[in-house]
Amino acid sequence: MLLTPAGEDSIAVCPECGYSANVEAAPVILENKNDLKMADLEMVETPGTGTIEALCDFLNVPAENTAKAVVYQRNEDDSYIVAFIRGDLDINETKLANAAGCEIHPGEIVDDSILTAGFIGPVGINEKVTVLFDKSLKDIEYLVTGANKVDYHYQGFNVDRDCDNPEYVDVAKIVEGGICPECGKKAIKIERGIEVGNIFQLGTKYSEAMNFTYLDENGKEQYPIMGCYGIGVGRMAASICEVSHDDWGPIWPITIAPWQVHLCCLRSDDAAAKAKADELYDALQNKGIEVIYDDRDVRPGAMFADADLLGVPVRVVVSPRNLAENAVEISTRDKQIDKEMVPVDEALDKVDEIIQMLTDQIYEKVK
Repeated sequence: MLLTPAGEDSIAVCPECGYSANVEAAPVILENKNDLKMADLEMVETPGTGTIEALCDFLNVPAENTAKAVVYQRNEDDSYIVAFIRGDLDINETKLANAAGCEIHPGEIVDDSILTAGFIGPVGINEKVTVLFDKSLKDIEYLVTGANKVDYHYQGFNVDRDCDNPEYVDVAKIVEGGICPECGKKAIKIERGIEVGNIFQLGTKYSEAMNFTYLDENGKEQYPIMGCYGIGVGRMAASICEVSHDDWGPIWPITIAPWQVHLCCLRSDDAAAKAKADELYDALQNKGIEVIYDDRDVRPGAMFADADLLGVPVRVVVSPRNLAENAVEISTRDKQIDKEMVPVDEALDKVDEIIQMLTDQIYEKVK
């Protein structure tokens, strides 16, 4: 993962110990205060309280003492799964799918005889519904939850006391300022990141499809468990652009740049300039240097703007004005070298020297 504001994923990071994980995998560690002590289960009328906010205002309880119901359905048969979670937290859909062991989608309540929208609770819930409790509710003595009846809630609800063998799972999203699963400090920060590489655990899906088997130590046929990993080339390029660019375009590291040298011939209609640029182009290629050659009949500003946009590390400019001084202009895209005039006869060696310098810098960073 590359941390960048342009990333498509959310990453939980602990600046204290260095822990990091995708929020879809990061476990949620919570401390429940239990300011409200255990009480008898009591159904109370709560008109117009179909949201956690409205419920908290009506009963004057904090969201941390409510059990919010989040409804999903299995993709295979649309049967309902209701996950109960602390009212101030949100469900992580990936975690929930893993806990349920199936593909799921957000639920749509079309039959109020099964679920009562806005007032769903675990006590007396329809037996057709799969119920899961997030770990955030564990050990909370006093909760408010739906009563499966319009405009009614239960107060004093206690999961362990009022439900038979409740199943606790971790399906919550980790939050900013949350407890780090590694060092235990309240230091978690949520940052954006680009997934550059990934691992796929394929199991036996493809080995079975290909009827690919081997004989184990007992001479019995088995399907190999498969897996694969890789780095996304497109994602890697995007990531590098995010960390290595300026206002005019990318600044490619020399080790992965599409070309090492961008050769610009200004005034290609000038015979001497064109001949020297052609000669230099051939010499660079013969030396094994990757070079893109721009000899278009365009204004210098347009040519240099395009060169910036391509982001090639080394730029060599051949022009009638430079040749009048028996020199070419050499610069680097990262501005370490800015418009250095180099004698024509020394240009090839100078380019080679700069390429080596930029390469050494990259390897030094890697170390």
